[in-house]
Amino acid sequence: MTGTAWTFQPTADPDIRAMVVAELYRHTVDGRPAWKLRALGQGWADGLDGLARAYGVDVE
Repeated sequence: MTGTAWTFQPTADPDIRAMVVAELYRHTVDGRPAWKLRALGQGWADGLDGLARAYGVDVE
């Protein structure tokens, strides 16, 4: 695959203090491992505390 390009422009909201821009993970294609990249753009106004809670981390 040549010439492949992508663009991603996350929100410019000044209230967003933490953001997951993309996920990079291994995936199986035809029985062979391959890498996948998925653009997310999920943001949290309560910063890293909100991000951690979204992934199941208990934050005091």
